[in-house]
Amino acid sequence: MSRILIAGASRGIGKALTEAFAADGHSVTALARNRNQLDGIRDDLQRRGGEVSVAPIDLIDRQAVADFFESRKDPFDAMIVTAGIARHRRLPEILDQDLDDTLQMNIAVPIICTRGFTRLAIAHDTPGSIVLFSSQLAHVGAPDRSVYCASKAAVDGFVRGAVADLSQYKIRINSICPTFTETEMTRAALADPVFRHSVEAKIPLGRLGQPDDCIGVCKLLISDEASMITGASIRVDGGWTAL
Repeated sequence: MSRILIAGASRGIGKALTEAFAADGHSVTALARNRNQLDGIRDDLQRRGGEVSVAPIDLIDRQAVADFFESRKDPFDAMIVTAGIARHRRLPEILDQDLDDTLQMNIAVPIICTRGFTRLAIAHDTPGSIVLFSSQLAHVGAPDRSVYCASKAAVDGFVRGAVADLSQYKIRINSICPTFTETEMTRAALADPVFRHSVEAKIPLGRLGQPDDCIGVCKLLISDEASMITGASIRVDGGWTAL
């Protein structure tokens, strides 16, 4: 079984992935800021016979992230970074704090985590697989979401650039681009029936995404069956960006 690190594991897609991989018997380490949420996930999995190690870390604290990786005695086989934030405003009303927070969490955190993972893997001469979560909004625009679109496009750009640096170490890196998914982060926006209907109308498969929709593609990307897949941006968007 693989040693899998999931950053952003306390809720939404990250929580779903943590539960799925632990249920499959993998050794999962869950990173997130909220200790209570992580402890709840761990306790629930233990009751169901699964195991997960938790590490409450504020992912925007670069030193804390670096210390976490440097303290590891063994490398991870795979890392999945789902952590992200969304601050939505019309372009003229964007606040400096919105900009700073979005770029920090959505761009810097995946890069810093990737750096830590690869340093550890290289030190142990171990191959690995990295999956970063982008968004369909890396590929299409949307009102009030210009900064979010930019941050997610940067993730896809980083993945393409990282291929050139990481392939010599047999480390693969890919991104996943979900559509609007029903999570805590999207709950407020999707509570507006007009907005919800407008989103559903753009998804050819006719429904919003669910956290579990990303489990299968993550399992593929970290597996040996995906040994020739790197630098890909895989859209789990119900067909939105195909039209």
